[in-house]
Amino acid sequence: MNSELNRTLTIGPFEISRIDSKIVLGDVEHKVSPRSMEVLIYLAEHGNRIVSSEELLSKFWSSVASDHAIHKAIAELRAAMGDSVRSQRYIKTVPKRGYKLLATVPGVGTIGGSVDGTIGDTIGGTIDKQIDRGAPSNPLQRIKLGLELRDARQAAVGLCVSLVLIALIWITDLERGQPLERELVIGVPTFRFETNGIETNRYLVEGLTSTLINDLSMLNSLSVVSLPDESEVGESRALVQPLPGKVSHVLQGTLIQAEDRLRVIVNLVRAEDGVHEYSGRFDMTEGDLFAIQDTIVTNIISALEIHLDEKERARMQDWGTQDALAYERFMHGEFLNAQFNPVDWEQAIIFYQDAIALDPGFINAYLGAATAANNLSVYSRIEKKQELIALVADLHRAVAAMDRQHPALESIRAMEMRMAGNEYRQEEAQLRQQILSGTPPPFAMAHYALLLIGARLYDEASQFLDKASEVGPFEISPDEIWSYRVSLLPPTEAIDARKRELQQRPKHIGYLGSIARELAYTGKTMEAQQFMERQRQADSEGISSDYTRSVVEAHQGRLRLGTEAFGTEVAAGQDAAITNGVVSFINGDIALGAKFWSELHPLQKRWLINAVHSSEAYYPEAVLNDPRYQALLEALDVGLSWQRTLMEGVMVLQGVTGIALSETAYQHYQQKRFMSHNNLWPSE
Repeated sequence: MNSELNRTLTIGPFEISRIDSKIVLGDVEHKVSPRSMEVLIYLAEHGNRIVSSEELLSKFWSSVASDHAIHKAIAELRAAMGDSVRSQRYIKTVPKRGYKLLATVPGVGTIGGSVDGTIGDTIGGTIDKQIDRGAPSNPLQRIKLGLELRDARQAAVGLCVSLVLIALIWITDLERGQPLERELVIGVPTFRFETNGIETNRYLVEGLTSTLINDLSMLNSLSVVSLPDESEVGESRALVQPLPGKVSHVLQGTLIQAEDRLRVIVNLVRAEDGVHEYSGRFDMTEGDLFAIQDTIVTNIISALEIHLDEKERARMQDWGTQDALAYERFMHGEFLNAQFNPVDWEQAIIFYQDAIALDPGFINAYLGAATAANNLSVYSRIEKKQELIALVADLHRAVAAMDRQHPALESIRAMEMRMAGNEYRQEEAQLRQQILSGTPPPFAMAHYALLLIGARLYDEASQFLDKASEVGPFEISPDEIWSYRVSLLPPTEAIDARKRELQQRPKHIGYLGSIARELAYTGKTMEAQQFMERQRQADSEGISSDYTRSVVEAHQGRLRLGTEAFGTEVAAGQDAAITNGVVSFINGDIALGAKFWSELHPLQKRWLINAVHSSEAYYPEAVLNDPRYQALLEALDVGLSWQRTLMEGVMVLQGVTGIALSETAYQHYQQKRFMSHNNLWPSE
């Protein structure tokens, strides 16, 4: 191995420290995992060629590891270098082939060429190679390609590219007003029909073919022509100019019927040499034939639209799958998961599970399903929580069966502990050890901050969030760090922040409920009613909207002890135990509140830890300072002992995090007193 690569080296504009696993640009440094650093060094050592995924797996991972391990390492490197799959200035994804380092490594290689090549040859060769790999011939698109390949540190290269761009712009001016020839012309012959003697669906192939041609023609930069039945043209794949345009690809399809099952197989074949560029298989149960036809066509269109777009295909590979339809399902799940309400979480889980069925090795789909289940469990009733815990356990086992060392397992295990509710002490101990290791998983700092928030250590939590890792490219995080930060704001400030976020996610039941409760707390009861109604409509599970309604009505004096309304709430069952306790404390009845909270199910402990600190803003001061209330919290293990455990955690972690206890928290720790108010907001 080159001895230079064992020390600090330069890659493009970056200084690379292999020993410390650091990527430095000026005064900014990013630490990556040792495995990712080894991948970067290996790409640098082989900078004059494309390195395949199989080669990287063989070199740095076990034989049972999946491509996802590579995708995650590349994503981490791109994040540290400020690169992205769209621009790819430093690391190039070459679909179906592997990865190539584009940035210059002195003495190892240059962008697109060897160190012996001239600047002109290097840039010219790079652009030619990109075009040979399928880059568009459109001059405007070639300009964009040239810009993406330019290395900012090489002035001579930049000058050469500029000259090329000027020439391309001149050519574009000459061509302006003339229609550009479409690059892809797909011919679609009538699908074949295979059956075991059942002929009921033979006519479906004609409707399927015509519908597919019609829908394909709606894709941009694509021409579609109908071809004769393949049985009439023989086995030749070189179908040239059956119509005025040139057919570059043939989309072949077969519909297979066996009893009540239908299977459609499609292949996208390059006409000039018969190479299969894409294959897809779609299975379904026989039913409404028009619905089946639409489903098949939608699946094929979705898969081809991704396959035919180089950038989208690269994004798909970076997420960890080669199956375009699995990726399409996964992205649907991602969108729905982010909407943050039970109906969309339920649908998100279905889409993630569809992606898993299509590509059982798609690790991010397992992680996505676990994340959606984790979110849904917060707002679900006890029986539903149990079902979701079982689902996440199944996902955990499935990922472990593929790769027992996969980093996704840490995230899934963390979610399992949070969903269990009563494993928060184990969670704290595990997070503490992970942070002390110096290389914690991305979620560790944010998870610890959430525990600190629940213990009223807002000041320390804010500092932990400052050091928490944001979600990197092509990663799913079980955290919403932004929402954690908002929970640290005083009510009046939090209302405005959450309202802004609702413009993007109008059915976010967490924000809707928080705004309604905080508006009621600040006396804006009419506006609170509007947000409370919006939450009720978005909350199909009902737990969160019931809690909001009860708190708002208690503030309005409409839900008081001994009234019929309160009696109805009491009768709501075990799922209402936390809500009933909060309403009791708002009304100043500690004994009744303690009775309700003594009935808590273990799975409700998570909500208690997350919500008790915020609900205390609604209690009379006399309740907070009453020894009976503090004794109740201690009996539930969310009081003084738990608070001191987290204070000690902050002190133990200080050597790694640099975060010390606030003066207020330290005084309470020294005096062994319970800190009943958070230590960040100004004291009133």
